[in-house]
Amino acid sequence: MSRVAGIVKTHLTDLWSWAMMPWLILGISFTVNVIIGASVGDKIETGGLSSIYVYMLVLGVGSVGQTFPFLIGFGARRKDYFLGTTATIALIGAGSVILLLILGYVERQTGYWGIELHFFNISYVTDGPLIQKFWVLFSMMLHFFFVGFAISSIYRKFGRDGLFFFFIAFGVAITFAVYLLSVFDRLRAVFDWFVDLTVLGLANGLFLLTLVYVGLSYLLLRKASF
Repeated sequence: MSRVAGIVKTHLTDLWSWAMMPWLILGISFTVNVIIGASVGDKIETGGLSSIYVYMLVLGVGSVGQTFPFLIGFGARRKDYFLGTTATIALIGAGSVILLLILGYVERQTGYWGIELHFFNISYVTDGPLIQKFWVLFSMMLHFFFVGFAISSIYRKFGRDGLFFFFIAFGVAITFAVYLLSVFDRLRAVFDWFVDLTVLGLANGLFLLTLVYVGLSYLLLRKASF
């Protein structure tokens, strides 16, 4: 456990990347949206909140390349690296979501900043009780991080050509799946299923996908060179 804690501590020495940069980006996005909202004068439901999630994807991509060779080179076990990195994003994600929920509360209490700007409160995503809001935002944050982490793990294991082949295979698989759904006249059914999906169901589905990314990443990094 002390080794895992050491990995977490090492990650958190770079507070700029893990904690400060995402909020700087979100703050810039919020400022831009406030300016736009004040000039428009009508209710605005912005997608600016997505900026912090896009950053988490980028952070996931960069974390493997920046920290994996360094920590493994200094004798850290791959299992400890993986557990420590997972614990780090869980801590950062939970803290970030709590702040987002607090800001969402402030937004509602101020009449959406007095300009009807819905930045931290988004229909569908932040609907429901508080615990559901936390779970939805948290599962999304883990999902985006580990998408990037898995992509970077593929690159670390198989290199540029392997990553290129993966994206080609993924594109072909998606195209073939859409073709089969079209042939068997199931596209409409799939579309209706997504439309009827609750935000809690979406969050649970994303979490299950995240577990898949976590498992694949662990298997890839177990044998990856550094």
